[in-house]
Amino acid sequence: MNCIKSCILGIVIIAVGSQICNGQIKETAQLATLSPAVFVIYSDHPEHYEKNHYLLSTIGYMGSYMILESKWKAALLTLALGAGKELVYDGLFNKGEPLWSDMKWNALGVGQGVVFTVSLEF
Repeated sequence: MNCIKSCILGIVIIAVGSQICNGQIKETAQLATLSPAVFVIYSDHPEHYEKNHYLLSTIGYMGSYMILESKWKAALLTLALGAGKELVYDGLFNKGEPLWSDMKWNALGVGQGVVFTVSLEF
């Protein structure tokens, strides 16, 4: 994990220190905002289903943002879908157990998407 952080820091230092145009620096910063998703994917700590909640919420948010063109509407829609899944699919249909932990990972995924879309505005 420290190796990945060092690599990202090195890329940013090289990009800033060299004569790269502003567009490339902006793209590098935007890609750096997606690096937490890489950490979650390759981490051993979150369970498989927690990774799924995080990544599906991130992807769902970004898809909703492309359609709705509003960060907050997309965030609310994605969180509502996650809560609906927990309440209806897990709770009412007894296909699983509704957990606050799942909603935590949904919220983290939406937060990841919001950070990325905010970085697009700079």
